[in-house]
Amino acid sequence: MTSQSRHILFYAPSPETFKELCLSVRKQPWVSSEVGDRECSWEGRGLHFKIDMVDCMEKAAELLHRGYYNMVMIDCRHVPIEGVDHEKQEQGLHAFLDILGNERDIERRYPLRRVAVLVGDADEARVDRLLFEMGKRHVGACLRDMSLSPRPVGGKNGGRIRFIDQIWDHCTNVLVKVRRGKKAISAAGGGITGIYYEIGVFKCLHDAIDADIRDFDIFLGISGGAVVTSCLANGIPIDDIIAKIGDLDRSWNYRLKLSWRQLNVMEVPRRVFLLQREMVRYVMRMLKREDELSVASVFGLYAVLLGPIFDNAQFEKAMRSLFRKSGQSNDFRELGPELYIGATDQDRREHVLFGDVGFDDVPISRAVQASAAMHPFFPSVEIGGRFYTDGIVTRTSNLRSAIDHGADLVFVIDPFLPLITDQAGFNRSHGNMWVVEQDYKTMSFTRFSQARKELMRSNPDVNTYSFVPSNRMRRLMGKQNPFISRNFHPIVCEAYRGTYRRLKQLEYKMRGELASHNITLDLGPVEEKVARLRNMDKPDVKVLLDAPHGGTSRVA
Repeated sequence: MTSQSRHILFYAPSPETFKELCLSVRKQPWVSSEVGDRECSWEGRGLHFKIDMVDCMEKAAELLHRGYYNMVMIDCRHVPIEGVDHEKQEQGLHAFLDILGNERDIERRYPLRRVAVLVGDADEARVDRLLFEMGKRHVGACLRDMSLSPRPVGGKNGGRIRFIDQIWDHCTNVLVKVRRGKKAISAAGGGITGIYYEIGVFKCLHDAIDADIRDFDIFLGISGGAVVTSCLANGIPIDDIIAKIGDLDRSWNYRLKLSWRQLNVMEVPRRVFLLQREMVRYVMRMLKREDELSVASVFGLYAVLLGPIFDNAQFEKAMRSLFRKSGQSNDFRELGPELYIGATDQDRREHVLFGDVGFDDVPISRAVQASAAMHPFFPSVEIGGRFYTDGIVTRTSNLRSAIDHGADLVFVIDPFLPLITDQAGFNRSHGNMWVVEQDYKTMSFTRFSQARKELMRSNPDVNTYSFVPSNRMRRLMGKQNPFISRNFHPIVCEAYRGTYRRLKQLEYKMRGELASHNITLDLGPVEEKVARLRNMDKPDVKVLLDAPHGGTSRVA
């Protein structure tokens, strides 16, 4: 039987305990081992462990950020050997766990579910206290060396054999027998500029892994994210999506931009009627002395006249036409991967997942139209007698839904973030629409951050990686209204570069996590394209594409 190799970081505040454990492991007839001062290897029962031992918590933390470790073991056993200081052990244990837990970037933290603490002492009260404290910290396991108990069952040798068996069984259960879940992509909204950002992220992810981004099991989208994920779930290559949205592919006659042709003129008669009705009611209230003439009341009447500015019916028609082409489908039930589009029931104020049970008979194009119907730009969309509007009203990202549908690896893309600045009065100096947009973005991302922390705490077996625009990127995207189609090339190219920087930060961790899903992370192809972008006077997405589109040739 071929042994499965695993890499373990062994932190021993008192290094004597590590040497003592290695000697015990070597005595087991079923274990083959090689022992050094700071590293060793154990092999047996179909597992091969390469172990790096450190006795300095700063060094341990540094190693975790330089390479991938399948597991961390912390030896806090009070072995009766000269030089072993149990107070130093406990201090080192808690200090190291504090370092792991205080990592500001939650997705760079080492998962505590893969941390095992070895305990054992003649002082059983101390062991019981440590077990309680590790439980409060949500450490993956506490493995107790009963050979160190004052009353070892089966004698000290028998207790030590059972302890080593316990270590092997725990590693097997956590690292080998764990059942792999689905791979999911969850994309949030952000208008047209958000779509530009997301396709840049997706292109970088596609280039960085040896799997096609379309081969993920679950796609979830809200608003602008629904546009991109519905295309990917339909099997449309990311290069083709970029070419269509960026007007490089002339075969798609729809342009992702708002013009006078999309003005919602059909809504005007209804708004005039509503204004007349409200004026009559207002006059009647004044006659009954239930209201009075005031600026606020008059403004309220005027507000009734204001309705959705644009009509997105042409957009739905274009998506419907796209999904009816050969190889695509406008039916959730006919897709290979799972696709879920989030929208908001405008009256019930509830989040709805089109594509889920009971909502999978809705045409995909119609669901996308409803999900992206952000007020006051677009009217709500009627489906089955209910009216739906932008999904971002009730959810920022459907991360929870991805987990509920069986995903344990989730890429989250969220371009809907506010611009942060220390310049006092910066937002006040902009127009009202700017301030409203920044407020919406702040509420949306705050909601997502809080929900993500709780989801990661309550689902320790799920790996999530978020890709959000840097503050510099947000400044670029903020130069225009999110519904104006400008700066396509700068936004897509900078999103690609920003995703590369994020992948470099997470590479040490992601490489191992993706490998468990049979995906190889290789940043080489991405680095080549990023280098070419740096050398360009003006960003051009054709540098990112792997094939010519719309009659254009790939830039050399």
